[in-house]
Amino acid sequence: MHAVFINSKQQLRAGWRIGVFIIAYSIVSFPFAALTVALMSAAGITKTMNEAILKLVLTLTSVVASYLLLNYIDKRKFLSLGMNLDSQAGKELGWGLLIGFLLQIFTVLIPVLSGNTSIQLAELSGEYFTTGFLINIILFIIVGFNEEILFRGYIFQAMTEGTGKLIAVLFFSILFGAVHLGNPNVSFFGFANIVLAGILLSLAYLQTRSLWLPIGIHIAWNFTEGYVLGLPVSGTTIEKPLTISQTNGADWLTGGAFGPEGGAACTLICALACVVVWKFFKPSEKMNQAVNEAMAVEAFKPKETGAVVEG
Repeated sequence: MHAVFINSKQQLRAGWRIGVFIIAYSIVSFPFAALTVALMSAAGITKTMNEAILKLVLTLTSVVASYLLLNYIDKRKFLSLGMNLDSQAGKELGWGLLIGFLLQIFTVLIPVLSGNTSIQLAELSGEYFTTGFLINIILFIIVGFNEEILFRGYIFQAMTEGTGKLIAVLFFSILFGAVHLGNPNVSFFGFANIVLAGILLSLAYLQTRSLWLPIGIHIAWNFTEGYVLGLPVSGTTIEKPLTISQTNGADWLTGGAFGPEGGAACTLICALACVVVWKFFKPSEKMNQAVNEAMAVEAFKPKETGAVVEG
C-alpha cells in the first residue's frame, strides 16, 4: 500500500502531489475569486481592471498552494519552484522581456513587409496614453505571472519528475492551448501556435530551472502584441492601445481577427525562438543546486528505530 503513494525516492508520487495541489488551489481560490468578482461588480470597475484583479487573486492563491505543498508535503525549499530573488533572476527576466518583445516585432514585421498588415499611431492624449499604458502593463504583468506559475510551476514540475520532461511539456503545452479555445475567433492554426508557445515557455523554464525567463517572455509577448502593436491577444482586444493595426487579408499569415498567434508568421518565429532558448540558456549554479537538493529530499522516509537489547 505504501508504494501506491510513495515512490522509490521516498517522495509522494507526482500524481498525488498534483491532485493535492489542485484541491488546495481550488479550496483557496474559488471563495476568494467569487468574493473578488462580487466586490468588483458592486464597485463598477472596468473590464480590464476587473480581469487584472481577479488574475492577481488567482496568482496569489497558486503561490500560496505551491508554498504549502513544498513546505509541508515535499519538505523542499520554495526556491526550488524557480522564484529565486537575486541578480540572476533580474537577468533572466530582462532576457525574457527582450525575447518576448522581439518575438512579436518579427512576427508582425513579416506581414507588414508583405503588405498584409498596416500600423498607425493612435490619436494619443495625455490621459489616453497614461491610462492605456498603466492599465495594460498592470494587466499583462499579472497575466504573465498567473499563467506561468500555473502552467510551468508546481504541477508542471511535479509531472516532469513523474513522467519525464517530454510528456510533461507536451501535456501542459496542449493544455495551455486548450484553455484558449474559448477565446473569440479561435482557429486550429491559433490553437497550434499557442501549443507551440507553450513548448517555448516550457523550454524557457527547463533550460534555466527558473520561472523568470518564461514570465518575462509571456509579459512582453502580450504587452507588445496588444498594447504596442494594437493587435488582438489570442482573439481578445484591449483598451487604449498605443497603435492601431489592420490586417488586409492573408489570415493564414497574419492570424486575422485572432491576432498574430493565428498565423504562419508566428509559427516560424516561435519555432526559431525555441532553438534560441534551447541553445543559449542554461541553469545558474544556484538553481541547479536547489533543484538537485529538492529531488534528493526523502520526505517520507520511515524513521529508523533502534533495536532494543534485553540483558
